[in-house]
Amino acid sequence: MRLDHKSFQVKELTEDDGGGEGVFRGYASTWERDMYDDVIVKGAFANTLSADYPDGGAHIPIHWQHKDGSPFDVIGETLSAVEDEHGLLVTARLDTSIPEGQRAYELLKRGLIHQMSIGFVAQKTAFVEDEESKSPWDGYREIREIKLFEISLVQLAANQGAEVLEVKAGRRAGKTDRETLRGIIAQLTEMAGPDDTEDDKPKDEPDTDKPASEPADEPAPTATGDDTADDDKPSDDTTDDTTDKPDDESDKPRDESDKKSFDPQSWAAEFQYISDFFSLADIR
Repeated sequence: MRLDHKSFQVKELTEDDGGGEGVFRGYASTWERDMYDDVIVKGAFANTLSADYPDGGAHIPIHWQHKDGSPFDVIGETLSAVEDEHGLLVTARLDTSIPEGQRAYELLKRGLIHQMSIGFVAQKTAFVEDEESKSPWDGYREIREIKLFEISLVQLAANQGAEVLEVKAGRRAGKTDRETLRGIIAQLTEMAGPDDTEDDKPKDEPDTDKPASEPADEPAPTATGDDTADDDKPSDDTTDDTTDKPDDESDKPRDESDKKSFDPQSWAAEFQYISDFFSLADIR
């Protein structure tokens, strides 16, 4: 289950509000439209406060940056939580007996931390069209009922951090795609092998340093008597060599075209290009 996060500014700090040191107050949520085009309506917290935190909204866990991997990530709890005309107003107390709680309180007092963020699940929502817009798509999500799990103290930039956490959940598929492409590239490269480039070379290439037809370059002797029969032999050999060469040459392009019909290295390069494209396009 993934929690949604919404950040709001801490409105007030107090050294003593009947609860001792570490007490602060602020709005954990407001009824205003936020930058994500969400609107939490008044009454959205009513059921969760009465069912989950019946003691006036007390004992809602206060976390640090929505962390929940350690008991020390819980740095306090709420003393009260009520809905008013502006939003969900909470009074909370940090546990200053632990270093995490004391440090968070010092940051609050110095103004280095001044936001709260709620961790919740939206149980009832509706899409509301914007009456001032001519486009039916220019609307917002209205959150009508919330199940509240925790409230966190967060840094100012953590609102962007919450956004990043939400996009990574949707980028896993892209990451998986890139890993799949890399696996295909590795398999194709293995299929190609280091010796495939040697196999692509023609096996029966003629020796270019040697003249193709040495007897043909020599002056033809005068054909007299029995010499005519002797001269016919090199002529036949020359004819045979000349006839064989076109066959070899004709076989050469045919062999190369057959090999080019599936070149694993070319496929590997193509998949590498596709993988790099998806990476540059930030499709993860």
